[in-house]
Amino acid sequence: MLKERAGEYPALAAAMASVAEIGGQDQALEFGLERILDGLGLLIEERRGKGGG
Repeated sequence: MLKERAGEYPALAAAMASVAEIGGQDQALEFGLERILDGLGLLIEERRGKGGG
């Protein structure tokens, strides 16, 4: 899927291509997913603090 949309996300495509060369796709995916979830967790905490709920 990323190969099809590499033009829209060139930095991500380059990073994933680099990782693919050394066979670390699973680790890269896990790392990226953890960062996304960390960011979502922070957003939820921030909104709870501002919304009082």
